[in-house]
Amino acid sequence: MNYQEVSPEWYKLTKEMEQYTGRFLAIILGEGDTGKTSMARFLVSHFQDQGKRIAWIDTDLGQSTLGPPTTVGMLIPALKNKENFFNFRFVGSISPVGHLLQTVVSVRRLVDIAVNMEVEGIILDTSGFIGGRVGFEFKFQKIDVMNPTHLIALERGRELEGLLKIFSGRKMLHLYRFPVPDFIQSKTREQRIAYRKERFQKYFSKARQIDFSFRGIRLLGHLPSFYHPEQWQDLLIGFADEMNNTLALGLIQEADLKQKALLCFTPLQKKEKVRSIRFGSLYLKKNGQELSLRRY
Repeated sequence: MNYQEVSPEWYKLTKEMEQYTGRFLAIILGEGDTGKTSMARFLVSHFQDQGKRIAWIDTDLGQSTLGPPTTVGMLIPALKNKENFFNFRFVGSISPVGHLLQTVVSVRRLVDIAVNMEVEGIILDTSGFIGGRVGFEFKFQKIDVMNPTHLIALERGRELEGLLKIFSGRKMLHLYRFPVPDFIQSKTREQRIAYRKERFQKYFSKARQIDFSFRGIRLLGHLPSFYHPEQWQDLLIGFADEMNNTLALGLIQEADLKQKALLCFTPLQKKEKVRSIRFGSLYLKKNGQELSLRRY
């Protein structure tokens, strides 16, 4: 992003946010291709330049910036001698639909981690899933449970008015509306698919095939049928520890269900830390090519 293209109103926003005392939590709203990630990147960069420790949480499952697709990711950029901190949680799909609860809980857990790490501010970048009854309810519940200090809307018209009106009277909430920046370009469906493939390729670039026994391991999510091993092949899964923190993603290559054993393609390093496996709803080849959301 060329900061010379940024509206003066964005800089005015940073000045007003600097006046806020205490830890801020800013949620950025907007439909697809409205500049939410550009706004998040701009705010994170600004406050990092101010010497503040900021958490950037990316909740766009399909067009994720921080982690691989199907995940909610969090980055706390390094300050001085400290290293970048990155954490992510596997939801299991490129869309919140069918995974609404998992998405909201994943975001809430990352916010809690950021608070425990004593960051000075949290920037929460959301997905474009906001239209229709389900999208409206999903965004309402997410905002309500996160209880932000700042709500930033990027609109082409007044498409977010119904949602913003609900929160406009909430005490201690600072509400901002901005038009979609001129430099934002809409992406085609093909471009979005290509982007996800590239992100998956990058994530699995250091993966290897491992044998994994799931005896004694809790299986969660969209579990395939035990009577049809073919439903397990190419399915994207997430390995998690005892706190349900995602350790790594994996692709099932083969499943021996009688022996409760999987052959997985994954960058997972320490199998002994796995306490649960979350099954997603996306089928994927090792090269990042999507097969389907659910093919059975």
